[in-house]
Amino acid sequence: MHASEIMARPVPTVGPHTPIADAVDMLTERALPALPVVTDDGRLIGLFSEADALFSEVTLAADDTATVESVMTTNVETARPDDDVADVARLMLEHELSCVLIVQGGMVFGLVSRTEVLRWPGQVAVPAVDAVTAR
Repeated sequence: MHASEIMARPVPTVGPHTPIADAVDMLTERALPALPVVTDDGRLIGLFSEADALFSEVTLAADDTATVESVMTTNVETARPDDDVADVARLMLEHELSCVLIVQGGMVFGLVSRTEVLRWPGQVAVPAVDAVTAR
C-alpha cells in the first residue's frame, strides 16, 4: 500500500509570515498535528508543529508579532506518494514524528498522520516492528 492511498488531502498550509496565533488557531480548530509552511508559489520550506506552537507559547508569549518562520521546523522528514505505508510508519517511529508530509516535486501533496497509519494496521504492523526493535 502506498502513502498516496491513505494520506489526508488537501492539507492546509501557512506562509512563513503567518502570525503564530493564527497558525495555532488553525492547528486547534482543525485538530491537526502540524501545518506545512510554504512559499507563495507553494514550495515546502518548513513545518509548524504542535511542539513548535508550545515552544512559541513558552518563549514568545509577550511577542504578539512573532511569525511562524521564527519557530518552524526546517529539517522536515518527508515521503513520496509512492512510498510504502510501512516505510512511512517506520520513519515516524525512528524520528518520533506525529506526521509525515507527502511531497512531490517540492510541493505538499498530502499528509500521513499516526491516525491514517492506525487505520491500516495489517499493512504496517510487521514492517514497523523492525523499526521499534532496532531502537
